[in-house]
Amino acid sequence: MRLIKTHKLLSMKKQFLKKVWLACLFSLLFATAAMAQTNLAGISGKVSDAGGALLPNATITVKNESTGFTIKATSNSKGTFLLKELPLGSPYSITVEAMGLATQKQTGYSLNQGDLLQVSFAMEQKVQELNAVEIKASSTRNKIENIGSATAVTANDIAKLPVNGRNFTSLADLSPLSAGSSLSGQLASATNYTIDGMAAKSTISGGQPTGAYSISLEAVREFQVVTNQYDVTYGNAGGGTISTVTKSGTNVLSGSAFTYARANWLSSKYGLNGLKRNQTFSTYQYGFSLGGPIVKDKAQFFIAWDHQADSRPLYIASIQSADDEKRYNVTQATLDNYLTIARNKYGVASSPQFGQFDKFKNTHAGFARIDWQINPKNLFTIRDNFIYDLDNQSDGDNTAINIYEVYSTRKSLNNSVMASLRSILSPNLTNELKIQHYWEYNKMFANSQLPEDNIPRAIVQISRLLRLMVLPTQLLYS
Repeated sequence: MRLIKTHKLLSMKKQFLKKVWLACLFSLLFATAAMAQTNLAGISGKVSDAGGALLPNATITVKNESTGFTIKATSNSKGTFLLKELPLGSPYSITVEAMGLATQKQTGYSLNQGDLLQVSFAMEQKVQELNAVEIKASSTRNKIENIGSATAVTANDIAKLPVNGRNFTSLADLSPLSAGSSLSGQLASATNYTIDGMAAKSTISGGQPTGAYSISLEAVREFQVVTNQYDVTYGNAGGGTISTVTKSGTNVLSGSAFTYARANWLSSKYGLNGLKRNQTFSTYQYGFSLGGPIVKDKAQFFIAWDHQADSRPLYIASIQSADDEKRYNVTQATLDNYLTIARNKYGVASSPQFGQFDKFKNTHAGFARIDWQINPKNLFTIRDNFIYDLDNQSDGDNTAINIYEVYSTRKSLNNSVMASLRSILSPNLTNELKIQHYWEYNKMFANSQLPEDNIPRAIVQISRLLRLMVLPTQLLYS
């Protein structure tokens, strides 16, 4: 009897441990998915005959005419179908074939981030000389699936609207809940940034992207400002998420080259106080993009490079008149007395500490992406985003008036490599696997005026993350 009880206890213990292990695995996948999100699109539809009767087992073929991406499905017993996790792009065509009925094709659809395209087909009887029916579709049928509030900024918006510094995040203000880098009244650090569904949030600089921009504007297809969202995949965000989708190549070789300049001579020679400006005030930005086929209808590439050089004056208690003394609430005599004490007792450099100084920022952004449809069931994507930023005299202390000696230079680099595999596991199941390696390097250089034997010359911060996301397997059929 005791042996039987012991056996039962061991059996119950094994079952309990198995349940705990499965719960831990589920929690891991759940938590991982919460750090990233799906940002692709879907198509749902209904197939019926001319009399309105629903048609099961109709063959549906969805194709991106610009890349050759193709996927097939069949309608269920209710005559409906649902395809999810489709790559963004245009134009998409949807072809329906049913035995004894004329083939029908709808074209001209554009799939944007989060769209669920809803279509319907009324099939006609097949006649000997009747060709396939082709219908030019309307994009007004697109619907965005969101449990909450989201503002979409499309490629058309990005192309037409002015973008200060060519940083796409400045367009986030199109959302009524945006105030610059903060969303829904939260701190800027509570805003999550994602690129292609994977986190692009800095792990060093208070969570905010480093550099003039987190990705080149040339590589951005579209983005959404998502707030008040209760979808678990929009995790890691107290205020909201700026969800960005990148461009991909097509079967047509195309590219762009650009340059923008705000020359020093275009800027006023005088400051707001009417006194002459002595430092350079200019911004130069230039770059290019190129995309096209590697193998037509199978593999495409897209690359972009962006460079920005920005120079502007740094004003530190630049007193040149009595009005300046009122504005800074300090007199020139007080500043002179302060510097005399600081130099005699604390070794502050004899070079100027107040006035006008040069401030320079140099940023490079590189992006590359390859999409490869391995076979009708698997689509593989790999992309790399690299940012280099050198910001001279970027950081001072938090007092009302600093001296030039306390300003430091920041050099930051970050590189994000992401690979994704979209797979059809069975006729009615699809899954997406994403892996990302995110590396970040941040180095702060002390001002050259400081004595080398008293302080470290640089502070280095390095962060390396490996993220894995397995999106829950999704039904292809409703």
